[in-house]
Amino acid sequence: MKLLAYALLVEGDGYWRRLREMRSEALELMEALGEFKPRLVGSVWRGIVKPGSDIDVEVDYADPEPIRRRLLEAGYRILGEGAVEVPEPLRQGSLWRIRVETRSGRAAEVILKEHEWYLNPARCDIFGDPKKGLNPVELRKILEEEPDKLFIPEEAWNGDR
Repeated sequence: MKLLAYALLVEGDGYWRRLREMRSEALELMEALGEFKPRLVGSVWRGIVKPGSDIDVEVDYADPEPIRRRLLEAGYRILGEGAVEVPEPLRQGSLWRIRVETRSGRAAEVILKEHEWYLNPARCDIFGDPKKGLNPVELRKILEEEPDKLFIPEEAWNGDR
């Protein structure tokens, strides 16, 4: 919450503009990956982004080849990829990561998840709630109705911006 307060102090309205842009780019990426059940997670989902934040999208899929192919077909440039090699439970079902560049040059990461972990997301280390994120339909609705919405448990803040 201190990070958000500092960002708002330094960036003002530019913060919210950047968040909306990142969420729009996330939606584009998610629409390209629609058949793989993408969901937006991480700082862009929460609404607490830093200047260096990337866009994190999880997919319910274990084989990187169809994901890689779909990203290339959609015009994304792959910046790097590799297996997630940390022990469970730190891995939280993440199998593979593919980093891409969005149309504006921002970095995004597509994280392939084991099916059970995708269905039952881990709890957030910071807020303690499930990291459920947003699917494309939910994100589109947020962008249309409440593009600056924060996804933070009420007990973590008092609701004031």
